[in-house]
Amino acid sequence: MRSLVIVYSNSGNTLTVAKTIKKELKAHLREITDYTIHRTVLDYLFTSAIDSASINPRKIDVDYYETIFIGTPVWLGSVTPAIKKIIDNTDFKNKNVILFNTLKCIGGDIAMKRLARQVKKHNGNVIGGFSIYSNGTKEDMINNTRIALSDFNLV
Repeated sequence: MRSLVIVYSNSGNTLTVAKTIKKELKAHLREITDYTIHRTVLDYLFTSAIDSASINPRKIDVDYYETIFIGTPVWLGSVTPAIKKIIDNTDFKNKNVILFNTLKCIGGDIAMKRLARQVKKHNGNVIGGFSIYSNGTKEDMINNTRIALSDFNLV
């Protein structure tokens, strides 16, 4: 299975999950960089309505891959502007997509639903998703990611 992990990580927690997926599945990894410095409260509350990201890369070619993982931190129950923008710039036609997010306490389910809706708008076949809590240790996050992957029968 040729897999790609697309990730935006602000603090490094989501990147830890992405790197674990990469290692366990021998997947390719594309990290999205958001150059936006000053965000308003509205940027955090309405990430699905406000286009406030200046990202690199702007688009990712997913043609080579069968399965795409998309990861984002949860910001007030929503998807980050960087991940929203990369999804908007990508056609996921004929691709199985597995979503993941990281969070400290609440909002993971709401963010997952928003993320799934966004990917489906761009022709992705969302086959599932998982949330990883980031209030434990890095080792906890790695182990919880491995468990999530085994739940999908991927490892």
